[in-house]
Amino acid sequence: MKPRPPIQPPGGFSLVEVTIAIGIFAFVIVGILGLLPAGMRLRADSAADTRAVLIAEELLASVKVSPSLNAVTMRDGPRKTNVVVDLANNDPMAMGYPSRTTYPFFLWHKSRPAANDPDAAWVRGEMPADAVKNGIDILARVSATLITNGLYQVTVEVRSPANVPLTNTRPVTLSTLHYSP
Repeated sequence: MKPRPPIQPPGGFSLVEVTIAIGIFAFVIVGILGLLPAGMRLRADSAADTRAVLIAEELLASVKVSPSLNAVTMRDGPRKTNVVVDLANNDPMAMGYPSRTTYPFFLWHKSRPAANDPDAAWVRGEMPADAVKNGIDILARVSATLITNGLYQVTVEVRSPANVPLTNTRPVTLSTLHYSP
């Protein structure tokens, strides 16, 4: 008769091994979950930056197609009207954009009656009650500086969030030269 082989204990993991595996798994999961808020914030910042660049390019295109800086046509809010602004005579303008649109809701410039000062809106984030009510979250400003006879530097700045001081925002700036005879 052949001798019987020894009885093997059933295979498996001990309680200590299972505890260590769960601890390692929990440590990895906590690390991954810790990265999610940062990733979401980066995605939101990237979307806001992309939107700011699109708005700046659109505003700069409006200036480029105008025959002179004395008569720059800009869209003015949901009324879908056009306003002629005189950038050549130091009439900067600020525009507010609601969430998820590149269509301005408000337009401030010095020649517009009963408008807030566009510089106050830009620098201090002071906006009319209607702007706050309609969720303005991006501000844009267009200005022109005379460099020499008929040559202007046109600057378009876009920043978010809109209702805080400029020092607490991330502005996107585009600039070009414009000859206005």
